[in-house]
Amino acid sequence: MADKIINIPDLGEAEDVEVIEVCAKAGDQVESEDPIIVLESDKAAMEIPASVIGKVISIEVSLGDIVTSGSPFLKIEVSEDAEHQAEEDSHEDQVEEKQTLPEKKEPIESEQLSIPEMQRTPPATTKINNEHIYAGPAVRKLAREFGIDLSIVQPTGPKNRIQKEDLHRFVSSRLSATPQDNGLQFSQPDIDYSKWGPIKEEKLSKFQKSSLTNLHTSWINIPHVTQHDECDLNILLKERARLCKKHKVKISPLAFIAKITAQLLSDFPLLNCSLDSSLEKIILKDYVNLGIAIDTPEGLIVPNVKNAQLKSIIEISTEINELAEAAKKRKLKIADLKGSSFSISSLGAIGGRFFTPIINPPEVAILGISKTYEKVVASTDGFENRSFLPISLSYDHRAINGVYAVQFTSQLGEALSDDKLIEKSFK
Repeated sequence: MADKIINIPDLGEAEDVEVIEVCAKAGDQVESEDPIIVLESDKAAMEIPASVIGKVISIEVSLGDIVTSGSPFLKIEVSEDAEHQAEEDSHEDQVEEKQTLPEKKEPIESEQLSIPEMQRTPPATTKINNEHIYAGPAVRKLAREFGIDLSIVQPTGPKNRIQKEDLHRFVSSRLSATPQDNGLQFSQPDIDYSKWGPIKEEKLSKFQKSSLTNLHTSWINIPHVTQHDECDLNILLKERARLCKKHKVKISPLAFIAKITAQLLSDFPLLNCSLDSSLEKIILKDYVNLGIAIDTPEGLIVPNVKNAQLKSIIEISTEINELAEAAKKRKLKIADLKGSSFSISSLGAIGGRFFTPIINPPEVAILGISKTYEKVVASTDGFENRSFLPISLSYDHRAINGVYAVQFTSQLGEALSDDKLIEKSFK
């Protein structure tokens, strides 16, 4: 057995994150996937696992510490099984180096990577859909030196193993690619506002900066169109009152609307799709991961209910409440924030009539819900007072046309008035 120091892995864009929980202590026997500490970024909590099997000698960080990628956080006595696996990886990597390196060794420089065959390979921009990345220590070391995210490198080795030549090909393709404007050119006038009176300055939080960038990117890259409509909600509200009383539960109208929306998206797959990075394909999804915008003290955040189309109204309500509670305590997991396919933003508890919700990329649509209001309408018996729900569907005009969007909002109104569908979807 040997002692080993484990460092915090690459945290992506997150920097200077806080340790909010320590899950292990000296003397604990841990598996490679067991969480040791929990870090909190501007959007979510992240569990950092041991990454090897062994016995904890010491935790190198404390609650409240601010850490970064590469910081040591764990000293562990590695088990014999883990050492054996590491030796196998090292041996495979040495064999791989012998197979890929030329007879005359030369230092690897970015200028030397202009191999014609490699230049014909387009830049890899899509993350590889692998649960695990297979690469030896030497390959991982080289990737760190180049600053390459291994999850976006196309592997060509046995069993999807990333080899050094795959890194060479990736760097070459990036060097030969035409630079593109990423659309993040902010333009804000530099004005001395104190000329007109007293002022004070407050720095934006990490969360606010992240939201600012995401919203700006979405607005300038996606041609937004918003379809406004209103749905008669009388039947849904009556069914809600009846079903909640019958089953002795309390469920908000949002859960009913979320469930009906998730079911209806199976008939409107384009609203649940994404455009690929080349803008040459549409990716249709057989699942509805429903994003629900939640207002927190730090700002708006959008976790999602996975496979909402398969869940009942009661299950969706429970999950929305759990996600909202976690969001307000900043306890959301990264998985809660990833994979959303369609979002709902509800202002129903606040007010307003219609608005233009901003699409959450890579989604292509978002449904905005305003506060229900009452109005007098004509009926067969004369006039009556009925409740109406204002809805605002923003959609990406590159993927969806106006007719398709109006058909969706019209059928949503019909579905929200279908008492049999509502009862069938309740539990």
